[in-house]
Amino acid sequence: MNHPRAWVDIHLNRLNHNVQQINALISKKTKIMAVVKADAYGHGLEQIVLSLHKVGVTSYAVATLEEAIEVRGLLPTADILILGLTPIHNVYLLAHHRLIQTVFSESYVKSLAAAATSAGILIEIEIKVDTGMNRIGFAYDQINAIKIVFSYNSLRVNGIYSHLSVADSFKPEDVAFTQVQINRYELCLKELDGFSYGRTHLQNSAGIINQSHLQFDYVRPGIMLFGIPSGEVKKVDLKPVLELKASISMIKTVRAEEYIGYGRIVKFTKPKKIATVSIGYADGYPRSLSGKGVPVLVNGQYANLVGRVCMDQLMIDVTNIDGVSEEDQVILIGTSQTKRIMMSTIAEQTHTITNDLACQFSLRTVRLYTTSNKKDVETVV
Repeated sequence: MNHPRAWVDIHLNRLNHNVQQINALISKKTKIMAVVKADAYGHGLEQIVLSLHKVGVTSYAVATLEEAIEVRGLLPTADILILGLTPIHNVYLLAHHRLIQTVFSESYVKSLAAAATSAGILIEIEIKVDTGMNRIGFAYDQINAIKIVFSYNSLRVNGIYSHLSVADSFKPEDVAFTQVQINRYELCLKELDGFSYGRTHLQNSAGIINQSHLQFDYVRPGIMLFGIPSGEVKKVDLKPVLELKASISMIKTVRAEEYIGYGRIVKFTKPKKIATVSIGYADGYPRSLSGKGVPVLVNGQYANLVGRVCMDQLMIDVTNIDGVSEEDQVILIGTSQTKRIMMSTIAEQTHTITNDLACQFSLRTVRLYTTSNKKDVETVV
């Protein structure tokens, strides 16, 4: 098919494979709550949610009210948990769209309950417990404050959960602190014995992989779904769902003693064959890779980035690659034949994590969805 100037191939069969790997790690009683915030980590919310639904995922977590409403429009019967703040003035929308709102402080609970009572509605909630991340949540030992949450008639508790802060680290002190967080969460649940607190969940992607022995009601895979977990994790057979690609727009010979690109940071001592590629930092390819000689793949061969990454374009050295033509495909993240450029490698070179990098691909970087290994089933969104 004719490709756009810059795009990401999203392999939905790999997504389904990753779900199978998660199910193999967790206990039979544990279910998946798919975290699909930030446009499903840049992979495209609609296609990802519908694909997950087809393989039996019925519970989802997002960051915002707007994301939750979008998921509700796709899945009328799914459980949808909002992990972050929903402004009190939007309380009616929570009830109208049958969403579950996280509560994390005494003041927020009080305001949410008052607004729900005034509107004459019932809001489903889950209680966030802070076991040491110190972001949002009731402190794990503030049991009396947590118990008060159950007293509001306009709120119905659907679950109680926490979040691990260093589950992606094998440093002894971090492994020990993860166990501290687990112990604090379990202590909180024990103190709430007799209260109908609903479902329990603690493990994020790294927690699922490195703490797979835990048996709470749900796990919350996010970046793991997309096959690119960050940090230190045990080896799991995950497949990267996303590949980043672009087209060559022009090939030229740059003479010796000539510079290339903004800032004239690269000067050639001999003639070079240079290909200009139709992708830049406005598409989500990091400008901070400029000047680092980062590899890309052209016709199954490595070529290096030269000069600075521009807003809409970048240049690569294809001097030693035969048969390169304009409109050829360039793989910036992905696999060609036996060679591979991993997102984790690019993330490391930009001093960030795969989560951050995946979320940077802009809307003008077209998503092409593949449901099998055959290219003729791609759909452009």
